Amino acid sequence: MLRLSSLTIALAYALPLLANAEAETPPITNEVMTVTATGNDRNAFEAPMMVTVVDANAPENLAANSAADLIRSIPGITITGTSRSNGQDINMRGYDKRGVLMLVDGVRQGTDTGHLNGIFLDPALIKRVEVVRGPSAQLYGSGALGGVVSFETVDAKDLLRHGETGGVRLFTSGATLDHSQAMGLTTFGRTDNLDGLFSANFRDKGNLRLSNGETAPNDEQIGSFLAKGKWSISDAQSLMANLRYYNNDAREPKNPQSLKPSNTKTDVMTNRSTESKDAQLVYNLNPEGMDWLNATTQVYYSETNIDSTPQGYQREKRKQKTEGIKVDNRSRLLQNSIIPSQLTYGAETYKQKQVPNGATTSFPDAEIRFASGWLQDEMTLRDLPISLIGAIRYDNYKAESSGYDNINANQWSPKVALSVFPTEWLSLFASYAEAFRAPTMGEMYNDSLHFSMGPKMNNYWKPNPNLKPETNATQEVGFGLRFDNVLLADDDLKFKASYFGTKADDYISTAVNMKVGYRPGVGVICSPCETTSVNIPHAKIWGWDVMMDYQNTYFDLNVAYNRTSGKNQDTGEWLSTVNPDTVSTRLNVPLANTKASVGWMGIFANSINDTPTPQSGYATHDFYISYKPEILKDKLTTSVVIANAFDKEYYAPNGVLQDGRNVKLFASYQF
Repeated sequence: MLRLSSLTIALAYALPLLANAEAETPPITNEVMTVTATGNDRNAFEAPMMVTVVDANAPENLAANSAADLIRSIPGITITGTSRSNGQDINMRGYDKRGVLMLVDGVRQGTDTGHLNGIFLDPALIKRVEVVRGPSAQLYGSGALGGVVSFETVDAKDLLRHGETGGVRLFTSGATLDHSQAMGLTTFGRTDNLDGLFSANFRDKGNLRLSNGETAPNDEQIGSFLAKGKWSISDAQSLMANLRYYNNDAREPKNPQSLKPSNTKTDVMTNRSTESKDAQLVYNLNPEGMDWLNATTQVYYSETNIDSTPQGYQREKRKQKTEGIKVDNRSRLLQNSIIPSQLTYGAETYKQKQVPNGATTSFPDAEIRFASGWLQDEMTLRDLPISLIGAIRYDNYKAESSGYDNINANQWSPKVALSVFPTEWLSLFASYAEAFRAPTMGEMYNDSLHFSMGPKMNNYWKPNPNLKPETNATQEVGFGLRFDNVLLADDDLKFKASYFGTKADDYISTAVNMKVGYRPGVGVICSPCETTSVNIPHAKIWGWDVMMDYQNTYFDLNVAYNRTSGKNQDTGEWLSTVNPDTVSTRLNVPLANTKASVGWMGIFANSINDTPTPQSGYATHDFYISYKPEILKDKLTTSVVIANAFDKEYYAPNGVLQDGRNVKLFASYQF
């Protein structure tokens, strides 16, 4: 009753704005598809897991200042660091960046560079983001313990309007938080068997205004481009090429996640160039009438270069290269039987190599190779409202670094999932999945300076080549409800909730050992004074995910909730990667026939005490308005967003002060 009353109140406010709406409106269509969840097109609401799909072209997302802005408001996801592009890492379901796999157009991203990681992708290039919660190793391998965040870049077909064969799109944006300005140009077109796109963007960012009124030093110039093309060789064959480039020339603290440099040896103002290059070639063979053959071969290369010159210290250079090949096939079998199935199977091999130069620390010279194979079967019982997913994956990895014995290990990752649809409005689901993560090269081999607190107070990394891969086993149960014509004709209400419990073995964490004392004739000393990566034998992570989505002709309302808790079962200590109870809301109201919409977004986070860094609760509110003048026939799009409108002071779960009020402007013109 409470939920319906809230909707009724929202409707009462919305109706006066829409008094001039047309009497006849098309039915509400509220079907969102996911590919990342199972590797095949599937209704996100009906998938036996919790999935969030973010549309980068939604009014509230048009003015995004970074890729992280698109997912920052999703409950259960924490973005570490500040609004600097460098240092923005994703935490989800009790795992940090190393346990949450990030993909861009299917290619894995991320570097093991301490605090220097980030999402090296301009938001202007992004079409949508899929967030799949829970273990996903069966399709994606090492690292997908807490879930997968998959970014998909824009294609020519996404920009071409009906009847068009080509076009140009210009955009500009700005924000008060970091005095940023951005601009970009995209050209796109198609012929009978070719389509392509080229997009170039530039973004300039300055000092950050924090939510307590302080200023954090920052200066970034970001340039990027995307080139994509597809050749439809025949009705059965296609070849796609994709090139992405990103470069960020920044002046920021050596640790970009800190607000200001501490002026110690390990944290001073630093000139840093971050460069990311990705290349893909994808061939698809899918002959008509051959249900067993839909094969894709993907060859990819990814390179990240980080070139830093700390003030007063020597230059540091880091390079990570990833190169690999992936082959998979989808076979639709027994389509006329009582159990039609779709098999997805394939193999992948890739190599990652780290190359340090200069005075680089925390980035050992090492490489790791992976080889894997997987099989997944999605089955639907024809005479019963039941669908099943069974999957298995095998991974082998080999790591090597000079001065240490080579490491060779393997892992099996099974999964089973069940969905039952007793009625048209009710769905039930349950799953069991295992996943793993191989230790990173930095976790195993790092032996450099970690941080300094003064003379004879230097903390060094201690290598741990015997570090075990971390594994987990997750059980998840949930249900979904769906109703039409609840308050108004042709409206749509969806509700979905799940409880998950994860048992993690050999959970990889960081142990800092500092014993400070006094030695006559020497003074204050620290011995031992070291940091090392360690395995926590047994950890438990548990929580809830809940979502509600209501749409009608006059407005749409989304509410989501997450609770994640985690403990070291051997010591009883809370894990540092858990999130506070969080509720996010979004209300979008189209304004009659003006092609304008206004909206509100709220984030409500409870205080968090079950963590090494307790934090107070907070509430932030964003407001936006978006407008497409009808006289220009959808050529012009504008958006204004006021983020953290009431300038609420608040902190991330790891204790980092977050953004103050931010007015963001966006305009694009397509011709």
